[in-house]
Order: sequence, then C-alpha cells, then structure tokens
Amino acid sequence: MKAIVRTQLQQWLSGAKEIVVLCIGNTTRTDDAFGPMLAEKLRGAVQEHIAIINAGTTPENYTGTIRKLAPSHVLMIDTADMDIVPGESRFVEAQAIEGFTLSTHAPPLRVIAKYLSTAIKAKVALLAVQPRSLEFGEGLTDDLRNALIVTAEALIELLMRQRNPDRLFRLSRANPSGKKCEGRSS
Repeated sequence: MKAIVRTQLQQWLSGAKEIVVLCIGNTTRTDDAFGPMLAEKLRGAVQEHIAIINAGTTPENYTGTIRKLAPSHVLMIDTADMDIVPGESRFVEAQAIEGFTLSTHAPPLRVIAKYLSTAIKAKVALLAVQPRSLEFGEGLTDDLRNALIVTAEALIELLMRQRNPDRLFRLSRANPSGKKCEGRSS
C-alpha cells in the first residue's frame, strides 16, 4: 500500500466512532476474491467494536445489518479496474466512486455508498485494488497475494488505533448471536 493511500485512510478514519469494513468480491473469480480473503485476515485481528463483513458478491444484502450497527464510517473494499499496476490500491471517497469500473456484482457500489451515507449519515469510502485477472478460478495471482498481506497489515495497524469501548454494547445488541456479522441483513 502506497504511503499516500495509507495517509488518506488514516485521515479518513480520524474521529471514527464505529467502523464497518465491508469486504466485497467473488471467490470463484481469481483476484476478485481479494475482499473475502481480506475479511478472513482481518477477522479476529481487530478490536471487537470494528465489524468485519464478508459480503461476497451481494453487499446490498448487508445494508440492513450495517443500518442496525449505525457506524460512523463504512469502508468498502473491492477490486476495480483502474488501469494501474495489479495489486496497487486507491482510496476513493463516496462521492468519487461514480467513475470506477468495479468488479463482478450489481447494484453498483456507488448506489450502496449513497444509500449508506444518506440513510445512516456514515462516512463511506472505497479501498479499490487493481486486479490482474478476473477469470474464473480460485486463488489470487501473485500480485494480489502480496497486496493482500500488505493491505491486511496496514488496515490492522490503522484500525487498532480506533478505540470505542461503548461500541461493544451496541454490537452485541445489533448482533445478539455474538458472531462477526456473518448473516444476511433483514
């Protein structure tokens, strides 16, 4: 992760009270599996008040869960064709998502970002990672495998700086099962 992206994320997270990390992607389309694989790396490595959601190819199905959690910040993570070096990432705030060609799902993330920023007044952003391949198949290319390690380490460090002990109570109310937001929203 380039220093500029890390700095943008750090500034964006400043003042965050509650955070949802919405990891998006298709595990059967090589590099599009980046989001779900990142969710697995983050789960258990960040504080309990930070919700990690593996949304797969249907992030829209988790808007109800996110609404119940009422986060101050929602970070969506997905692959996007940005015509840059595979494995490089870009930080994109909600209003700028419009111009990105995102991976393999619908509705467009700009619609979800607009809904979340309007419905719950959350700050919404996208961490987009350039894929090398979106062909059918399992496993990441070497570029994305390396980016996964670097991104996970950077996000864990940045997210661990965010403290909100009051959030534990709110998470347990929104998700009484105690699991890390795995179920679909209602």
